[in-house]
Amino acid sequence: MRSRWLRINGYQLHWIEAGQGPAVILLHGFAGSSADWEPTIDWLARQGYRALAVDALGFGRSEKPVNAPYGLHLQSDLYAGLLTALGLERAVFVAHSMGGKYALATALRHPQRVARMVLIATDGFSKPSPLTIIGGWPILGETILWLSAHPAVVRAFLAAAFHNPEPYLTADLIERGRVAISGTANRRALTALSRRYAATDLTLTGLRARLGEIRTPTLLVWGEHDRVFSLDYAQIANREIPGSQLVVLPHCGHFPHIEAVRPFRGLLGGFLAPVHQNPS
Repeated sequence: MRSRWLRINGYQLHWIEAGQGPAVILLHGFAGSSADWEPTIDWLARQGYRALAVDALGFGRSEKPVNAPYGLHLQSDLYAGLLTALGLERAVFVAHSMGGKYALATALRHPQRVARMVLIATDGFSKPSPLTIIGGWPILGETILWLSAHPAVVRAFLAAAFHNPEPYLTADLIERGRVAISGTANRRALTALSRRYAATDLTLTGLRARLGEIRTPTLLVWGEHDRVFSLDYAQIANREIPGSQLVVLPHCGHFPHIEAVRPFRGLLGGFLAPVHQNPS
Protein backbone atom coordinates (compact mmCIF):
# COMPACT_ATOMS: atom_id res chain seq x y z
CA MET A 1 0.00 0.00 0.00
CA ARG A 2 1.45 3.35 -1.08
CA SER A 3 0.92 6.78 0.44
CA ARG A 4 0.87 9.59 -2.12
CA TRP A 5 0.38 13.34 -2.35
CA LEU A 6 -0.40 15.69 -5.24
CA ARG A 7 -1.26 19.37 -5.48
CA ILE A 8 -4.63 19.62 -7.23
CA ASN A 9 -6.16 23.00 -8.08
CA GLY A 10 -3.81 24.61 -5.58
CA TYR A 11 -4.51 22.21 -2.66
CA GLN A 12 -2.41 19.32 -1.40
CA LEU A 13 -4.34 16.05 -1.42
CA HIS A 14 -3.23 12.81 0.19
CA TRP A 15 -4.38 9.30 -0.66
CA ILE A 16 -3.33 5.71 -0.16
CA GLU A 17 -3.53 3.15 -2.93
CA ALA A 18 -2.78 -0.41 -3.92
CA GLY A 19 -3.33 -2.70 -6.87
CA GLN A 20 -3.56 -2.45 -10.64
CA GLY A 21 -6.59 -2.42 -12.91
CA PRO A 22 -9.78 -0.34 -13.17
CA ALA A 23 -9.69 2.58 -10.74
CA VAL A 24 -11.88 2.66 -7.63
CA ILE A 25 -11.94 5.90 -5.61
CA LEU A 26 -12.94 5.48 -1.96
CA LEU A 27 -14.29 8.46 -0.01
CA HIS A 28 -14.60 8.49 3.78
CA GLY A 29 -17.21 10.01 6.08
CA PHE A 30 -17.07 12.98 8.46
CA ALA A 31 -14.23 12.82 10.98
CA GLY A 32 -12.87 9.87 9.01
CA SER A 33 -9.86 9.41 6.77
CA SER A 34 -8.38 7.20 4.10
CA ALA A 35 -7.23 4.83 6.87
CA ASP A 36 -10.86 3.74 7.33
CA TRP A 37 -10.62 1.99 3.96
CA GLU A 38 -7.34 0.08 4.41
CA PRO A 39 -8.91 -3.43 4.64
CA THR A 40 -11.13 -2.66 1.62
CA ILE A 41 -8.13 -1.38 -0.36
CA ASP A 42 -6.26 -4.64 0.26
CA TRP A 43 -9.30 -6.68 -0.78
CA LEU A 44 -9.91 -4.64 -3.95
CA ALA A 45 -6.25 -4.92 -4.94
CA ARG A 46 -6.49 -8.70 -4.63
CA GLN A 47 -9.56 -8.63 -6.88
CA GLY A 48 -7.65 -6.85 -9.64
CA TYR A 49 -8.52 -3.19 -9.06
CA ARG A 50 -6.48 -0.06 -8.46
CA ALA A 51 -7.99 1.19 -5.19
CA LEU A 52 -7.35 4.78 -4.08
CA ALA A 53 -8.69 6.06 -0.75
CA VAL A 54 -8.55 9.86 -0.70
CA ASP A 55 -8.39 12.11 2.35
CA ALA A 56 -10.94 14.85 1.65
CA LEU A 57 -9.63 18.40 1.83
CA GLY A 58 -9.64 19.33 5.52
CA PHE A 59 -9.32 15.72 6.70
CA GLY A 60 -6.67 13.07 7.30
CA ARG A 61 -3.29 13.96 5.82
CA SER A 62 -4.64 16.27 3.13
CA GLU A 63 -4.19 20.01 3.47
CA LYS A 64 -6.40 21.78 6.04
CA PRO A 65 -6.72 25.38 4.80
CA VAL A 66 -8.88 27.58 7.01
CA ASN A 67 -9.95 29.94 4.23
CA ALA A 68 -10.73 27.40 1.50
CA PRO A 69 -14.20 27.68 -0.12
CA TYR A 70 -15.23 24.31 1.29
CA GLY A 71 -18.25 22.87 -0.45
CA LEU A 72 -19.55 20.33 -2.94
CA HIS A 73 -18.26 22.29 -5.93
CA LEU A 74 -14.70 22.45 -4.60
CA GLN A 75 -14.57 18.82 -3.46
CA SER A 76 -16.01 17.45 -6.71
CA ASP A 77 -13.58 19.55 -8.75
CA LEU A 78 -10.70 18.17 -6.68
CA TYR A 79 -11.70 14.56 -7.37
CA ALA A 80 -12.08 15.25 -11.10
CA GLY A 81 -8.72 17.05 -11.02
CA LEU A 82 -7.07 14.12 -9.26
CA LEU A 83 -8.27 11.74 -11.96
CA THR A 84 -6.90 14.08 -14.64
CA ALA A 85 -3.55 14.37 -12.88
CA LEU A 86 -3.29 10.57 -12.65
CA GLY A 87 -4.22 10.09 -16.30
CA LEU A 88 -7.45 8.31 -15.40
CA GLU A 89 -10.43 8.94 -17.65
CA ARG A 90 -12.96 7.71 -15.09
CA ALA A 91 -13.33 5.68 -11.93
CA VAL A 92 -15.87 3.92 -9.77
CA PHE A 93 -16.66 5.95 -6.64
CA VAL A 94 -17.31 4.08 -3.39
CA ALA A 95 -18.33 6.58 -0.73
CA HIS A 96 -19.46 6.47 2.89
CA SER A 97 -21.69 8.99 4.69
CA MET A 98 -20.32 12.52 4.03
CA GLY A 99 -18.31 11.13 1.12
CA GLY A 100 -21.57 10.09 -0.53
CA LYS A 101 -22.69 13.65 -1.20
CA TYR A 102 -19.22 14.43 -2.57
CA ALA A 103 -19.57 11.48 -4.97
CA LEU A 104 -23.05 12.63 -6.00
CA ALA A 105 -21.75 16.14 -6.67
CA THR A 106 -18.95 14.67 -8.80
CA ALA A 107 -21.41 12.54 -10.78
CA LEU A 108 -23.56 15.62 -11.46
CA ARG A 109 -20.79 18.10 -12.21
CA HIS A 110 -18.33 15.72 -13.92
CA PRO A 111 -20.55 12.85 -15.14
CA GLN A 112 -17.98 11.57 -17.63
CA ARG A 113 -15.53 10.86 -14.77
CA VAL A 114 -17.80 8.58 -12.68
CA ALA A 115 -18.28 5.07 -14.08
CA ARG A 116 -20.40 3.74 -11.20
CA MET A 117 -21.25 4.71 -7.63
CA VAL A 118 -21.59 2.73 -4.43
CA LEU A 119 -23.10 5.00 -1.77
CA ILE A 120 -22.94 3.63 1.77
CA ALA A 121 -25.32 5.24 4.28
CA THR A 122 -24.91 8.42 2.28
CA ASP A 123 -25.32 11.93 3.59
CA GLY A 124 -27.31 14.48 1.59
CA PHE A 125 -30.92 13.53 2.32
CA SER A 126 -31.34 14.55 5.96
CA LYS A 127 -31.89 17.92 7.59
CA PRO A 128 -28.87 19.53 9.31
CA SER A 129 -28.61 18.98 13.04
CA PRO A 130 -28.31 22.07 15.27
CA LEU A 131 -24.89 20.79 16.37
CA THR A 132 -23.65 20.90 12.77
CA ILE A 133 -24.65 24.55 12.42
CA ILE A 134 -23.33 25.58 15.85
CA GLY A 135 -20.08 23.79 14.98
CA GLY A 136 -19.33 26.60 12.53
CA TRP A 137 -19.40 29.32 15.18
CA PRO A 138 -15.92 30.70 16.01
CA ILE A 139 -14.53 29.61 19.39
CA LEU A 140 -17.70 27.69 20.28
CA GLY A 141 -17.25 25.27 17.39
CA GLU A 142 -13.62 24.59 18.30
CA THR A 143 -14.58 24.19 21.97
CA ILE A 144 -17.21 21.59 21.09
CA LEU A 145 -14.65 19.69 19.03
CA TRP A 146 -12.11 19.90 21.88
CA LEU A 147 -14.64 18.42 24.31
CA SER A 148 -15.73 15.80 21.77
CA ALA A 149 -12.15 14.56 21.37
CA HIS A 150 -12.12 12.94 24.82
CA PRO A 151 -11.71 9.16 24.26
CA ALA A 152 -14.87 8.38 26.25
CA VAL A 153 -16.93 10.74 24.09
CA VAL A 154 -15.41 9.35 20.88
CA ARG A 155 -16.19 5.84 22.06
CA ALA A 156 -19.81 6.79 22.83
CA PHE A 157 -20.32 8.38 19.41
CA LEU A 158 -18.82 5.39 17.63
CA ALA A 159 -20.78 2.90 19.74
CA ALA A 160 -24.01 4.57 18.64
CA ALA A 161 -23.00 4.14 14.99
CA PHE A 162 -22.77 0.33 15.21
CA HIS A 163 -25.58 -2.15 15.74
CA ASN A 164 -23.30 -4.43 17.76
CA PRO A 165 -20.38 -2.17 18.68
CA GLU A 166 -18.14 -4.26 20.94
CA PRO A 167 -16.31 -6.33 18.27
CA TYR A 168 -15.52 -3.17 16.28
CA LEU A 169 -14.65 -0.55 18.90
CA THR A 170 -10.94 -1.25 18.79
CA ALA A 171 -8.36 1.01 20.40
CA ASP A 172 -7.15 1.89 16.89
CA LEU A 173 -10.62 2.97 15.70
CA ILE A 174 -11.20 5.10 18.81
CA GLU A 175 -7.76 6.69 18.48
CA ARG A 176 -8.36 7.50 14.80
CA GLY A 177 -11.63 9.14 15.74
CA ARG A 178 -9.96 11.13 18.50
CA VAL A 179 -7.09 12.31 16.29
CA ALA A 180 -9.52 13.39 13.55
CA ILE A 181 -10.97 16.12 15.78
CA SER A 182 -7.86 16.90 17.84
CA GLY A 183 -5.23 19.56 17.29
CA THR A 184 -5.57 23.16 16.19
CA ALA A 185 -5.33 22.49 12.43
CA ASN A 186 -8.04 19.81 12.49
CA ARG A 187 -10.42 21.80 14.68
CA ARG A 188 -10.05 24.97 12.63
CA ALA A 189 -10.59 23.11 9.35
CA LEU A 190 -13.69 21.33 10.67
CA THR A 191 -15.07 24.61 12.02
CA ALA A 192 -14.44 26.27 8.65
CA LEU A 193 -16.22 23.39 6.93
CA SER A 194 -19.23 23.69 9.25
CA ARG A 195 -19.31 27.44 8.73
CA ARG A 196 -19.88 26.84 5.03
CA TYR A 197 -22.68 24.35 5.58
CA ALA A 198 -24.85 25.79 2.80
CA ALA A 199 -22.10 25.10 0.26
CA THR A 200 -21.81 21.48 1.41
CA ASP A 201 -25.55 20.73 1.41
CA LEU A 202 -27.11 18.94 -1.56
CA THR A 203 -30.39 20.81 -1.21
CA LEU A 204 -29.07 24.32 -0.58
CA THR A 205 -26.59 24.11 -3.46
CA GLY A 206 -29.37 23.12 -5.85
CA LEU A 207 -27.66 19.83 -6.68
CA ARG A 208 -30.35 17.70 -5.07
CA ALA A 209 -32.92 19.15 -7.49
CA ARG A 210 -30.70 17.83 -10.31
CA LEU A 211 -30.41 14.23 -9.08
CA GLY A 212 -32.84 13.21 -11.82
CA GLU A 213 -30.03 13.92 -14.31
CA ILE A 214 -27.88 11.09 -12.97
CA ARG A 215 -27.38 8.24 -15.40
CA THR A 216 -24.53 6.61 -13.45
CA PRO A 217 -25.34 3.07 -12.23
CA THR A 218 -25.75 3.48 -8.48
CA LEU A 219 -25.85 0.97 -5.62
CA LEU A 220 -27.12 2.16 -2.23
CA VAL A 221 -25.98 0.09 0.76
CA TRP A 222 -27.58 0.71 4.15
CA GLY A 223 -27.49 -0.91 7.56
CA GLU A 224 -30.91 -1.91 8.82
CA HIS A 225 -30.14 -0.38 12.23
CA ASP A 226 -28.41 2.82 11.10
CA ARG A 227 -29.01 5.41 13.83
CA VAL A 228 -27.09 8.15 12.01
CA PHE A 229 -29.12 8.16 8.79
CA SER A 230 -32.18 5.99 9.20
CA LEU A 231 -33.74 3.78 6.54
CA ASP A 232 -36.19 6.59 5.79
CA TYR A 233 -33.30 8.44 4.14
CA ALA A 234 -32.26 5.31 2.26
CA GLN A 235 -35.70 5.12 0.70
CA ILE A 236 -35.65 8.82 -0.17
CA ALA A 237 -32.25 8.43 -1.85
CA ASN A 238 -33.51 5.37 -3.72
CA ARG A 239 -36.48 7.35 -5.06
CA GLU A 240 -34.47 10.43 -6.04
CA ILE A 241 -31.48 8.75 -7.74
CA PRO A 242 -32.73 7.32 -11.05
CA GLY A 243 -32.28 3.58 -11.46
CA SER A 244 -30.54 3.18 -8.13
CA GLN A 245 -30.62 -0.17 -6.35
CA LEU A 246 -31.02 -0.25 -2.56
CA VAL A 247 -29.69 -3.15 -0.48
CA VAL A 248 -30.35 -3.16 3.28
CA LEU A 249 -28.02 -5.27 5.40
CA PRO A 250 -29.50 -6.79 8.59
CA HIS A 251 -27.79 -6.62 12.00
CA CYS A 252 -25.79 -3.60 10.82
CA GLY A 253 -25.49 0.09 11.67
CA HIS A 254 -23.86 3.07 9.96
CA PHE A 255 -20.66 1.25 8.88
CA PRO A 256 -21.63 -1.70 6.63
CA HIS A 257 -18.08 -1.91 5.23
CA ILE A 258 -16.83 -2.58 8.76
CA GLU A 259 -19.73 -4.30 10.51
CA ALA A 260 -20.93 -6.45 7.61
CA VAL A 261 -17.68 -7.07 5.73
CA ARG A 262 -18.57 -10.31 3.94
CA PRO A 263 -21.99 -9.29 2.55
CA PHE A 264 -20.68 -5.81 1.73
CA ARG A 265 -17.75 -7.19 -0.25
CA GLY A 266 -20.05 -9.63 -2.01
CA LEU A 267 -22.27 -6.72 -3.11
CA LEU A 268 -19.28 -4.60 -4.09
CA GLY A 269 -17.65 -7.39 -6.09
CA GLY A 270 -20.82 -8.10 -8.02
CA PHE A 271 -21.47 -4.43 -8.74
CA LEU A 272 -17.90 -3.87 -9.94
CA ALA A 273 -17.80 -6.94 -12.19
CA PRO A 274 -19.01 -5.15 -15.36
CA VAL A 275 -16.25 -2.56 -14.95
CA HIS A 276 -13.63 -5.28 -14.65
CA GLN A 277 -14.94 -6.99 -17.75
CA ASN A 278 -15.15 -3.70 -19.66
CA PRO A 279 -12.50 -1.34 -18.22
CA SER A 280 -13.11 1.26 -20.95
